[in-house]
Amino acid sequence: MTIYLEHICKTFKGVTALDDFSLSVEDDRCYVLVGPKGCGKTTALKIFMGLIKPDSGKVSRMGDYKYPSLRSAYVPQLSSLNPKKNAVWNVKKAHRTASKKRAVEELGRFLSEAEMNCQAGELPEGKQRIIEIVKALFVPADFIVLDEPFNGMTEDEKRASLEYILGQRGSRPLLIASVQEPENSRNFIVRHM
Repeated sequence: MTIYLEHICKTFKGVTALDDFSLSVEDDRCYVLVGPKGCGKTTALKIFMGLIKPDSGKVSRMGDYKYPSLRSAYVPQLSSLNPKKNAVWNVKKAHRTASKKRAVEELGRFLSEAEMNCQAGELPEGKQRIIEIVKALFVPADFIVLDEPFNGMTEDEKRASLEYILGQRGSRPLLIASVQEPENSRNFIVRHM
């Protein structure tokens, strides 16, 4: 199956976020949207997931699919964790059938027992982003959409998180937004991994 974003335009309060943006997202492919802050990456991801509607253009899918709607495993740009609850609680709340044992196993790849049991808001940003990633991948989904998932992480944490994401992905499409300041550009580019 392929999802098409065709000639997408979106403005917010007179500011253009996307102007004639097109992308085709296919099974078993990885896409990285790279560009400076404020260039429309998050808007493109939210339109792809159906969280916001474009002003013009269309989103369509081609191919046989048995479900009327598609679900995304999503790490938002801003934290969705409950900062007063621990990592296990946050991950377990991702899906109604999630078990505490599995949450501890998955988080144990990245966090110590003490880190898993303290309030999420007390952890450094990189560790909170790891919890967000594990939480997102707990949800049964057709796509994986990660908006600046590696913020605050060390290089080792980034590498381990990316390996985990790719290992959990299967053949699902993966879309990642990443901040990078291209020279003299206010737009983002799409790279294939």
